Amino acid sequence: MGYTTPTKSEVVSAKRMMVMGAPNTFKTSAVCQTWPRPLHIQVYPGEKGNATIPLGVEGVIPYVWQDDPITKMSSSAVVAAVETLTFEILGAKHGEIRSFAGDGIHKYYAYILDWVTGGAFFRGEEFEPRLYSKSHEHFRFYIQRVMASPVEYVVFTCWDGREADDPGTKGGPSHIYPDLPGKMAKSIMGEFGIVVYSTADWAGRQPGKLAKGEWQLLPEGKVWGAAVKAPVEVVQRLPVKVPQSLPVLEQTLAGAWAASQASKEAT
Repeated sequence: MGYTTPTKSEVVSAKRMMVMGAPNTFKTSAVCQTWPRPLHIQVYPGEKGNATIPLGVEGVIPYVWQDDPITKMSSSAVVAAVETLTFEILGAKHGEIRSFAGDGIHKYYAYILDWVTGGAFFRGEEFEPRLYSKSHEHFRFYIQRVMASPVEYVVFTCWDGREADDPGTKGGPSHIYPDLPGKMAKSIMGEFGIVVYSTADWAGRQPGKLAKGEWQLLPEGKVWGAAVKAPVEVVQRLPVKVPQSLPVLEQTLAGAWAASQASKEAT
């Protein structure tokens, strides 16, 4: 493969994205309810949100990690097992697939870092800071391989975390990004066409009704870990928030793109 010279603008795609947010903000629930099926959901070791995945539902196939209470696997063995299953799923060895969801990718990063540091990370021991770079590269390699698969939709979920605007200034301002160590918290944003920030209005919930859930599409307020990669004339037409629904998001993106094209033609 080599370079091409595209001449036709296309609608911004939501087929490769990350849903980031605090626990209990319907990240996994939204994926289960609104992504195209067959949907295969790989829950990464250590992730506890699998209770929200509906069981026995046609077209939703979960893979949940179970630790052996007697024999603890090394992190290197966990990484190997996770990646073997991932690429079996993407290769349709576990059945027809239209969507792949990696649930709790921040938890998986911890196993990669522990593997790279020879177990020092989980033991709470110090290790060479340069090993962060090695773990970053393996994590990015894994993400890129998944994103490059022929599967139509790929989505990852991740917790949120605070990142300092200037890491060298102690006590300075910070903003919300994906909960990943070091530079990966910000650089992971570059791997996805769309990163949304998931929120749930539990305080405003009415008795007997579900809390209102939304996705923030653009950086605003305390959240900088939200973005849509698109021409500026498309981004300017996007709302800051939409309901937690992939079809609604795709309709919103298509509407903003169509409006931008109409504006170009009018001029």
